[in-house]
Amino acid sequence: MSAQGLLDFPYYADPLADGCFKQEAITCEVCEQRREWAYTGGLYAANEPDSLCPWCVADGSAAARFEGTFQDVYFSETASTESRSAVLERTPRVVLWNPVHWPDHCGECCTYLGTLDPSAQPQLAAQESIQWEARDLARSISATWTAEDLLDCAVRGTMTLHLFRCRNCETYSLSLDGT
Repeated sequence: MSAQGLLDFPYYADPLADGCFKQEAITCEVCEQRREWAYTGGLYAANEPDSLCPWCVADGSAAARFEGTFQDVYFSETASTESRSAVLERTPRVVLWNPVHWPDHCGECCTYLGTLDPSAQPQLAAQESIQWEARDLARSISATWTAEDLLDCAVRGTMTLHLFRCRNCETYSLSLDGT
């Protein structure tokens, strides 16, 4: 199977590019099928499996079988229960330094796009919704901080900004993580 034949994950834009899967022949511990792709991320569970396929991650059977979740995140109360379950039980693990807030917008969890590097993505960093998010996050750190201060920390690597986008209106959101 080609990489193009892998599943879409609605709450993770490109898990293949982030290394969540690799082409490797395995026998999945959940469906017991021989697969050409292996999940390389983790699962927060008492007994973590050795071999999972992308299909058992996507349909939630891996999380159910091992009574675990793929994320160490928290949500606001405005995110729908269904979208929270999808992020926790059917979305490949996003590599984070600390538990972070998984943003929501328009009533459901946003899609994870990756980390924001303002020096490599200046046009994206200049988007109005990014600037508002960066300002709000900066003020949560210090009343004197500006959006530019926070974005500068991301450029220097002293903080990580995770970039998300609303699945409905495409508004961007940020989540702050340590390094």
